[in-house]
Amino acid sequence: MANKVLVADDDPHIRRLVGELLSAEGYVVLFAEDGEQALHLWRTEGPDLVILDIIMPGADGLEVCRRLREETGVPIIFLTARDEEEDVVRGLSSGGDDYITKPFRGAELVARVKAVLRRASMAVPPGEEERISVSGLEVDKTRHEVTVHGKPVYLTQTEFEILWLLASHRGKPFTRQEIARALWGHGNIGLSRSIDTHIARLRKKIERDHSHPEFIKTVTGVGYKFL
Repeated sequence: MANKVLVADDDPHIRRLVGELLSAEGYVVLFAEDGEQALHLWRTEGPDLVILDIIMPGADGLEVCRRLREETGVPIIFLTARDEEEDVVRGLSSGGDDYITKPFRGAELVARVKAVLRRASMAVPPGEEERISVSGLEVDKTRHEVTVHGKPVYLTQTEFEILWLLASHRGKPFTRQEIARALWGHGNIGLSRSIDTHIARLRKKIERDHSHPEFIKTVTGVGYKFL
């Protein structure tokens, strides 16, 4: 069955262009002109990926992303003319999985969509550890589930991938750039800075006291590691 992609942008030219690019790749494309319509289509159509502009009437892209993250871990890509470093950080920190600036190359957009969807559906390779259990924290890669002392914990796709990366390399320090490259294939400054926000949110969900973390430790001058 073809993946469904929701494109939310108030510019009809952008909607048409993105729709043509993705339809040519076999995706089913849904369109929203504003944030509220995007949220409605998410709830009624259940797309596999959401592409969001930031500046839209009513609820902007950042607000839509935050509200989606209260309900779902669906992959989200920002596609916007806002290209300052702070904008990239805000977009990814609000729960976005990737960030593309306008004007964009069609081939790059398609490649990013494929990469994000591949990450979201990636099966566990044969022989790879599928479950990690440490001090009451259970991480199941196959089921994409996390529990703390038996209680389920909801993580976004990016939070889960950061946790799995660190936990599956227990004791190994990772720089922010290394984490960003592992997740997105590149580690520019905006992506790297957003790692701190993702880590902070992850700690609030899995640590008993996020101000004194037991699982994800800060390595001064380097980055982070799993104990």
